[in-house]
Amino acid sequence: MSDEVEIIMSQSKRRLTKLNLLSNFFENVDIISIYIKTDIIHRLFEENKTLDYNKLELFHLQYTDSLIELLTKIKRKKENDLLAVINEININNQYIIAFEEKIDDHFETDRKIYSGKFSQHLKSLYNDLIENRNSLNWNDVLYFQRKYGAEFYRTDADESKLKPESAPFYQYQDYCIEKRLLGKLNIEGFRVRFVCGFRIGINEYELFKIFQTEDYFIFNVEEKKLYLIDDELSDLNITENESNQIAILNELKRRNQDLEESIEERKRTLPDDVGSVLKDYLRNLERIDIMSKIFDVNEETNILRAMLNLNLNN
Repeated sequence: MSDEVEIIMSQSKRRLTKLNLLSNFFENVDIISIYIKTDIIHRLFEENKTLDYNKLELFHLQYTDSLIELLTKIKRKKENDLLAVINEININNQYIIAFEEKIDDHFETDRKIYSGKFSQHLKSLYNDLIENRNSLNWNDVLYFQRKYGAEFYRTDADESKLKPESAPFYQYQDYCIEKRLLGKLNIEGFRVRFVCGFRIGINEYELFKIFQTEDYFIFNVEEKKLYLIDDELSDLNITENESNQIAILNELKRRNQDLEESIEERKRTLPDDVGSVLKDYLRNLERIDIMSKIFDVNEETNILRAMLNLNLNN
C-alpha cells in the first residue's frame, strides 16, 4: 500500500470516528444509518485493494465532510443549550439543599399546641368578661402568627369570604368577640382546633373549628376581631397550611425532573429542515454506485453541498 493510499485510509478512519461520535450524540436513526452506510463504503475500499482510493477521498470530500461540518455545528449549539439546562439543574439543586436545611418541621406539633393554648385563652376571656377582670395577654396567642404567618399562611384566598358580617360583639381590651360565637364556645367547653391561616396583603386571618360541631370562626388578627363564619366554606381552601418554602422546594424538584427528562429529547431533536437534508443525504448515499461516475463533481452533489451550507448558516 502506497503512502498516498495509507493517508487516504487513515483520513477516512478519522472521518468515520467523528461520524460515529456524532451519531452517538444525536441518537438519530438517519444519522446512524448514514454512519453505517459510510462505514460499509470505507470497508469496501479497505478490503478491496483494486479499487481507486481517490474515489473514497472524493466521496468524503463531497459527502462526509459536509455532513460532519453541519452536525458539528448543530452539536455545539445543542451542547451550549444543554449546558444552560445543566447549569439550571445545578443551581436549582443548590436552592433545594438550602431550603431543605431551613424548612421548619415543627409546625404540625406547634399547631396542635396552639389549638390548646387558644382554647384556654378563649375560656379565660369568657371568665374575665363574667367576672369583669382584665387578665389576658394576647401575646400568648399572637406568637403563632408571628412565627409562622409569613412562611405558612395561605395567600390565594378570596378575602371577602373571611370578613365579618354585621353582628353584636363583646368588647374585651382592644379585641372584639361575637356574642353568638362566645355562646357556642361556652356550650362546647371552649375546645377549638386551628384549621389554617390566611395572609392577604398585610391582613392575617386564622380559621378555627369548634370541636364536635360544624361551626367555624375567624380570628382577624389585624382588626382584632373573632367572629363566626357562616358563608359556604367550599369556596375556601381550608386544607392544612404548607410551608411556602416546601411549595418552592417541590416546584424546583418538579422543574429539575422536567429538565432532566428533556435532556435526551433535546439532543435527539433536529430542526425540520436539517431532518429533510439528512433524509435526502441518505437517499443519495443509498444510490451511490461505487464503480460509476457518481463521484464526479456533478449537479446533484453541488445541490447537496448547497443544502448543507444553507443549514450551516442558520
